[in-house]
Amino acid sequence: MLLDLLHKTVRRRFHSLGFESHILESRFGRLHYLLRDHAEPAGTLLLVHGLGTSSSTWVKVLPLLQGRYRIAALDLPGFGFSTLNGDRTFCTLQEHVEALAIFADAVGCTPVILLGHSFGGWISAFYASRHPHNVKHLVLVDTAGVYYRGVEKLRESFTLSSVQDTRRLLNGLWFRYPWYFKPFAGAIFRELRQRGMNDLVGSIGAEYFLVEELSKLSMPVSIIWGRQDTVILPESVDVLVKFVPHARASFLDQCGHVPQLEQPAEFAAVVREILEKNNNELA
Repeated sequence: MLLDLLHKTVRRRFHSLGFESHILESRFGRLHYLLRDHAEPAGTLLLVHGLGTSSSTWVKVLPLLQGRYRIAALDLPGFGFSTLNGDRTFCTLQEHVEALAIFADAVGCTPVILLGHSFGGWISAFYASRHPHNVKHLVLVDTAGVYYRGVEKLRESFTLSSVQDTRRLLNGLWFRYPWYFKPFAGAIFRELRQRGMNDLVGSIGAEYFLVEELSKLSMPVSIIWGRQDTVILPESVDVLVKFVPHARASFLDQCGHVPQLEQPAEFAAVVREILEKNNNELA
């Protein structure tokens, strides 16, 4: 109930910024997304949120991103206002990649600037490796899916059996976890269980880690990382910079795993720089 109210409040905020809600039918369910169009766009910025959240994760950033860009933000299948068909309780990682492909085709205006956070970065990297001509620039924000020693422990962190587990995860996601979010821990735990997050996490095997895909990312790749991220360690950045042909990393100080919420001004500044560089290349 509390989270439903929060989602609706955030959506009203997006509508006040000129975004419109849309529904796209897919074989997985109804995909909800937000779109702010432009009469003469310089390109399309496509945003993909992380595990267990929704397009609401961009609420602090989108007001800071102006200019000649169409901006689209997807709710992944089963999250936010997106639904699942039939008796489905979750979509696998690869089904999320397919859902992103369906969404990207529907939104159009490829090649896009594709920005994914955490689990959304994992999905985005898979998509970009398979459809390199559809992605002009890939932005990976504290992305999951990169193998380093000890990454297997992430499964334990994101498998939630109690409200206490949820509190522990939420505290770990932030450099400084906001006090005003703490009363929502119980509601978040119940929603994530209902949305099948434990089943999704449990379905991801070692074969899904990004290995050969990294060398196939032929487009420019920007990495944005919270310097104090203790959920996905900076070893991921080392691997990305080593194996992705055209990768460049930016670190945000006093910032954990959710820079779009914890340091939105600094995060938006990096994204604006990427968009401006794209504008200059088009000029």
